[in-house]
Amino acid sequence: MGKEVDYDIVVIGCGVAGTSAALSAAETAKKENRNLKIAILERADYDHRGGNSRWTASYMRMKNLDEVADNFVEDMMAFSDNYSDREYIETLAKDAGSTLRWVQEKGVDFDYLPTMFLTASRPRLLPVGGGRAIVDTLSRRAGGLGVEIIYEATAWKLLLDDEGVVNGLMVRVKGGTSLQLKVGAVVLASGGFQGNQEMMAQYVGRDAHKVRTVAEGGLFNKGEGIRMAMELGAKTAGQFDSFHAEPVDPRSKREEAAVMTYPYFILVDQNGKRFVDEGKTTVDEQYEEVARTIFHDLPGHIAYMIGDQKMYDIPNYERAVETDKPAIVADTIEELEEKIGVPVGQLTATVESFNAAVQPGEFHWDKKDGKQALGITPPKSNWAIPIEKAPFIAYPIICSNVFTNGGLATDTDGRVLSQDQDPIPGLYAVGETAGLYYGKYPGGTSVLRGLVFGRRAGDHAVAYVTDSKKLEV
Repeated sequence: MGKEVDYDIVVIGCGVAGTSAALSAAETAKKENRNLKIAILERADYDHRGGNSRWTASYMRMKNLDEVADNFVEDMMAFSDNYSDREYIETLAKDAGSTLRWVQEKGVDFDYLPTMFLTASRPRLLPVGGGRAIVDTLSRRAGGLGVEIIYEATAWKLLLDDEGVVNGLMVRVKGGTSLQLKVGAVVLASGGFQGNQEMMAQYVGRDAHKVRTVAEGGLFNKGEGIRMAMELGAKTAGQFDSFHAEPVDPRSKREEAAVMTYPYFILVDQNGKRFVDEGKTTVDEQYEEVARTIFHDLPGHIAYMIGDQKMYDIPNYERAVETDKPAIVADTIEELEEKIGVPVGQLTATVESFNAAVQPGEFHWDKKDGKQALGITPPKSNWAIPIEKAPFIAYPIICSNVFTNGGLATDTDGRVLSQDQDPIPGLYAVGETAGLYYGKYPGGTSVLRGLVFGRRAGDHAVAYVTDSKKLEV
């Protein structure tokens, strides 16, 4: 007889990576006429399921549904200073189109919807309805194929048999009791560790507890998936002391309360001084660096965008201001100083020196225009226009954590690798649980890789548990 299990495949996490893994496994099992028991374990309840995926707009770095953006692989490698796994990225590029077509077949529409980036250097394809549409559609399809979704259940320990093969899982259910499941394979799709203060402090460092998650879904990502595998000797990948950062309004409680109009104006610190070239490049290529600078380098981990009424003349400016809080408004710069609490006279001096440094030239909001501010430190490379049209406006900006970069090392089928580079039998990791990113995040790739490698891991897990059952007969 074959090995008795509670579930042949257990997927931990109900985001885009987890639902794609579960659905892929269920479809492969059905196609091969195999009766496998597949389950998704989800820490949250039904109304909050999906972790980060539930809240993300799900930008995709795609020219169209079938083709990744130009220089996809080379950009991703360059952004990581060549630390990322090239074979993994090449697989992502190769499978991206066919995976999005697969998602589309399930009922998710894609379009070039407006984004918060008024200037962008790479295209961004979006699913209509964002990440939540993907989670809802794929989980519904998986349920239709018999996949069980167990809510308010948290996996906390992986178990091995005498040969070092994953064969069990300890699960804590709501109320605090724990049960042991016998499993054939486990797919870790439980996100990163941005919702775990202790891990954030351990890896990111001082004051990491002050970095809020970009959406409440991130609070469910507490890092157990990564830790459970590390306890088995799993190899890690990705930059553990870093995370994908985004500048947001600290006054807002809504998800992704981004302020992306700052390239047209100036950013100052609590002392009223500029600290960055706001027009260095298109906003999609520089906002992460700005957010990180605010967290790591500025007093109080806060900055302020200082602008004027010209913001409201920029077409579609509303797309780039995702906070639900109004601008702080004042008739004079001196009054604005008082309202945001910077030292008297300092913001006035900063604005005056900036205005004096603005060079002649034509302003173009929708592309790099070369309109500079020179003779000040730091200079401004594009979109330099004087701040003079009252009433003046300010938005406070802090750094938020979209997802952590450190995770588990896997092969291109999502199999978790040991420190000796061998796959740990029966263990997979996909999405943000798998480490990939170093340095600068290549926008529009995270949801994409969750889908691509979720699908690959689910398919591979079916072959793995099927072979295991044959061996046991």
